[in-house]
Amino acid sequence: MTETSPVLVAQWAACGIAAAAARFVPVPMLDDVVRERAAQIAVSRTLRAHGRAFSSERVEPLWAGRDDGGFRRQVMDTAMKIMFFPVRKYRAVFGAVHGVPTDVMRVLLLARTVDRRLDRGDLPADADPARLAAQARDIRRAVDHTMNGMDLRMLTAGLADGLSHGRGLSAAAIRYARRWFIKSSTDVDLQPGGEVGAGAQRVTEVLRRPEIAELLDRFDAEVDTAMAGSR
Repeated sequence: MTETSPVLVAQWAACGIAAAAARFVPVPMLDDVVRERAAQIAVSRTLRAHGRAFSSERVEPLWAGRDDGGFRRQVMDTAMKIMFFPVRKYRAVFGAVHGVPTDVMRVLLLARTVDRRLDRGDLPADADPARLAAQARDIRRAVDHTMNGMDLRMLTAGLADGLSHGRGLSAAAIRYARRWFIKSSTDVDLQPGGEVGAGAQRVTEVLRRPEIAELLDRFDAEVDTAMAGSR
């Protein structure tokens, strides 16, 4: 596999931070929409990096959290309400909030796997819609199966540590998610700067730690085994 661009990894990290910020969103059900949108955008940018010109909608099983499109439309119809909510000064340390490191990790591992599988020729640009959807479903199942079966506490602990150093990251992440991740467009600013940009860089540094890199290699191998078993 060719080395992934550090810029792309930082974009995944920004999406992961937005997904985790959904835990602070004060609108019921909108948290699911933000997480789903963050995963979609991470997948979309990864497709683009590999020269796949088709829309991420064609590989929806990769990133969608629900099959009920009606639910998604219903929530998106009310999503703009969040634009009028003031962002409070959250005192909670972002990385220490329960579930935040796992939310970030899920986006990272999904995007990383899509990146690797594209590098191997999966999700070809000339595939028919049914084949694309089937491959997307297989990849997502393998990622979910591996995440559920592996001990990834070293990774979540590293992410928690990396995300706990930024002062004001909680409020900045919420503003970022509110601005970019409640829209239907995948044209999102993934170079946010400020606290979110610094947080994304700290996430990339965590991923470069030797012990984390070794864990990720094991994760990749388990995903590939699960993919082989599904065929």
